[in-house]
Amino acid sequence: MRGAGMDAGGPGVLPPGGAQPNDGPSNLFTTLLIAQIRNQDPLAPMDASQFVNQFAQMSQVEAMQTLANLTALTAGMQESTLVVTLGAQVGAQVMVKADAIDLGDTPVRGGFTLESATSDATVTLTAADGTEHRISLGAREAGAHEFDIDPAEHGLAPGRYAISVSADNGETPSTELAGELLSVRVGQNGRVILAIAGLGDAETADITRFLGR
Repeated sequence: MRGAGMDAGGPGVLPPGGAQPNDGPSNLFTTLLIAQIRNQDPLAPMDASQFVNQFAQMSQVEAMQTLANLTALTAGMQESTLVVTLGAQVGAQVMVKADAIDLGDTPVRGGFTLESATSDATVTLTAADGTEHRISLGAREAGAHEFDIDPAEHGLAPGRYAISVSADNGETPSTELAGELLSVRVGQNGRVILAIAGLGDAETADITRFLGR
């Protein structure tokens, strides 16, 4: 005959380990206490302050791991949301910071921003064999500027070219190029990767403008 509170599985019986599951710090404390009792030298028991320090250190490590897991989960959710949002823009024209382009027969639209005025800005395209093609844009004021490059007009054969902008005032601004957003995916490093026609892969930070369809 069982006494009150001694029924199997009842409130008087604790699961293995001596603590209810998911007790957090309480479960950690119990686990550490049991391990200490089992392993300490009976003739030289651990000082209470040492035990408290160990418990505090374990609690801190556990809290940091929990925070890291939550941060990773939040980052993953943000990336997933970004993929869905940018996926709706597939087919749109975008301006991207780039230093190379695959030229065909179609004119290329680009842009750059100057911090101060210059007497001449130059676009330089370098072919795979090292041949440089310089296109003068003339004087430019401070601010944002755009340009168009017609491969046929400048005798540029189809292929991949490195591209850069320089100014007589010494500036070498970042080059922005227009291209169609082809697809959006998450890379192995967890970052969102955009595939741009004629430009290749780019990260979200490289996108400067959406130009529409």
